[in-house]
Amino acid sequence: MKLSIVIPALNEEENILETIAELRAAIAESGDLVEGHEIIVVDDHSADNTFGAVTGLNSPGLRAIRLSRRSGSHLAIRAGLAVTTGDGVLCISADGQDDPRMLRQMLERWQDGDNIVWALRKGREKEPLAQRLFAKLFYRLLTWFGSTPTGIDLSRADFYLLDRKVVEAINACPERNTSLFGLVAWLGFRQGWVEYDRKERRAGTSGWNFRSRLRLATDWIIAFSGVPLKLMTIAGFLIAGLGFLYALLVITRSILFGSPLVGWSSVMTAILLLGGGQMMMLGIIGEYLWRTLDESRNRPAYFIEQDSSPPGRSEPC
Repeated sequence: MKLSIVIPALNEEENILETIAELRAAIAESGDLVEGHEIIVVDDHSADNTFGAVTGLNSPGLRAIRLSRRSGSHLAIRAGLAVTTGDGVLCISADGQDDPRMLRQMLERWQDGDNIVWALRKGREKEPLAQRLFAKLFYRLLTWFGSTPTGIDLSRADFYLLDRKVVEAINACPERNTSLFGLVAWLGFRQGWVEYDRKERRAGTSGWNFRSRLRLATDWIIAFSGVPLKLMTIAGFLIAGLGFLYALLVITRSILFGSPLVGWSSVMTAILLLGGGQMMMLGIIGEYLWRTLDESRNRPAYFIEQDSSPPGRSEPC
């Protein structure tokens, strides 16, 4: 096969060159499974010299693209997927934690017919407890919503290999507010996985913080499920039912004992609870409406500021 590799990079000047070297060593170890390759580094508008470090190699088959603004790793990967030409595309991070030596096993799974091959870390024991609990809860919710492929624990997924037909399917879905992992899982196709030991980050600090994770969770759930809206309807019926039962209690107490229930505190508590619930529901509706508005504008999801190898000038290895 001809292999394309997409590497999203944000402030990875200290890591990117070694990552490229490791990938080329892994390609060499793959033997006759790879007959040609191209590496596309997508610089997510880094504040350091990531783009310059890559272009400074001046190496055939290596292309660097710099986005005009910070767009997130998922849009950076989509920018890379849009220009790939390989039969398969490996999407891998630039920080050195993903192990390129898994490439041969992933290619063998691809040869066996898997259109999507996930690389799953063997465990998350080294991560903080709160982060592990958040990931576990989030992916449990996704499984409940039916937004993940059966039998694959995406809470351990880090990088992946995509067949050309999967890449074309992703490129045919131009929505902006979405999760790339969620989109890949939603597409279907035949999916498999391999397991590996995740390495420590070589240098620098990760930009993948709690805020990024929370945004990913929101985008994934809203983009691929209407369950929050359905839960709002269920909650509305439950609250209305409780209100009806409470009204019956007041009427019954008034008839039997001659006096209704009194109490300013209980009334204010009910008002605050109902008002808070309504505001939360309006916020959920607002999230859906905002995404609808944002998609209807039909703006490009990203712009390319610099390209080391414009179309027609790339030289694959």
